[in-house]
Amino acid sequence: MDKTETKCAAGTFTGTFKNNLNAYYGIPYAKPLTLKTKWLPPEPLSSPMSLEANSKGFTAPQTIYQKSFFHDPSLPEESIDCLTLNIASKNLKARMPVMIWIHGGAYITGSANSGMYDLFSLPQHDVVLVTINYRLGPFGFLKLDEATNGKIASSGNEGLMDQKLAIEWVKKNIDAFGGDPDNITLFGESAGAWSVSLQSSIHSNGTLFSKAICQSGGMNAYIDKNRANSWGDLFLQQADQNGISINALQNCSESKILSLATKMKHTMISEGKWLSPEIGFAPVADGNFLPLDPLENFKDSPIKLIIGTTSDEYKLWSEFEAYYLGLTEEQFLKRLKKIFHQEKISEIYEQYLDHNFKKDKYKHALSNIMTDWIFGIHALELLETHKHKSFGYLFDEGSPLFNGRLGAYHASELPYLFGSWKKEPFKSLCSKNAGKTSEILQVLWTQFAKTGIPSFKSISLEPFAENQSLACINSSLDLKTHSKIKKLTLLNESKINY
Repeated sequence: MDKTETKCAAGTFTGTFKNNLNAYYGIPYAKPLTLKTKWLPPEPLSSPMSLEANSKGFTAPQTIYQKSFFHDPSLPEESIDCLTLNIASKNLKARMPVMIWIHGGAYITGSANSGMYDLFSLPQHDVVLVTINYRLGPFGFLKLDEATNGKIASSGNEGLMDQKLAIEWVKKNIDAFGGDPDNITLFGESAGAWSVSLQSSIHSNGTLFSKAICQSGGMNAYIDKNRANSWGDLFLQQADQNGISINALQNCSESKILSLATKMKHTMISEGKWLSPEIGFAPVADGNFLPLDPLENFKDSPIKLIIGTTSDEYKLWSEFEAYYLGLTEEQFLKRLKKIFHQEKISEIYEQYLDHNFKKDKYKHALSNIMTDWIFGIHALELLETHKHKSFGYLFDEGSPLFNGRLGAYHASELPYLFGSWKKEPFKSLCSKNAGKTSEILQVLWTQFAKTGIPSFKSISLEPFAENQSLACINSSLDLKTHSKIKKLTLLNESKINY
């Protein structure tokens, strides 16, 4: 393994050259965060540094309610001093498109350092890959400024501010790593896709980056100031019940703050209503950092966009949660009445209840409704809003897990996208056709980064405005007219807006 050195405005970084790739890990893009600054905006580094960039940085502190099979025990130690990024490039003297990955995890978990996000595969397609870490949960998405009368200054957008500073660092320095600072694509999945879409609204003029890819996440996962303040009040109540004053919170350990965070659920502030999005820690549309109406602010943006979903998003939850197993018709209807207007229930019932299922038909119906309600309607909303500059997709390569019960579940495309399907534990999550599926997904995404048009061999995707088509991605690639527009429109028009 050889060393590789890069000099740029941010300093001198020594990485490794392996498998025909220059790799750099744990590069700080902001001043180190401490317990005293954990709720303040990130600050740019003031002077160049010299760094052996061979080790992954700290993992952002994780708010974990329960571990899923996505839990990665190999992640580095957690610390609030987590504002670092990783870079992989084939050719330091080139001028290749840059792809910046923002990881998911519901704004509370995840890391750019996960083994899922392999650095060595995507860059073989002649792009520079950057993966970034940012503050999560109570450190990145908790508004306390009003709840504490200014004693704690957090706005609830610190996580988005971290991402923004990381993107700016990349734009200033990436040319030394073989990247083109004028050709940057953001891409992310789940909360990463939410983040990518919101960054696209914040930077809607397209000068910081010109393209965006949103995988299973639209421009809806934010909250208003009133809800953010209620969430902040709830956090302070939890602290008070544990004998921690506002003044003491400033110097409170990360682990203690995380323990408070895990006691909080968004239903605690719902007053019996069905809050959407179903999250507590979230960015805040304050009209200051994040526009009050992100979608409206994005409407005329020149940023080109890919957005889509997996075909069975919600099976990641419905196949495991006790509530769904053995779901009755009475429970099914009760849930629908909580989310949708009464007069629309019978139509939704008829559209989604598949009588071919002899067993668990209500579980399957509700799972499909939740797939469309949480992910599908917001993908369609962006496609229709940005139809001349957007491309849609549906990932439907089923997983062999649990005898295929999970289908193409939420996040199931990630091992294919990053090439991590070649190694365990990710290999067992993927189909026998993983190599073909991976090639299609990687080429589509990297061609989009290069040209602004996703393409694979002789097939080029068309903007959604052309014929409302989606790229159906599995071990082959087909372009098909979006088949769910009627269903998604029904759900969107039927939902109760609390």
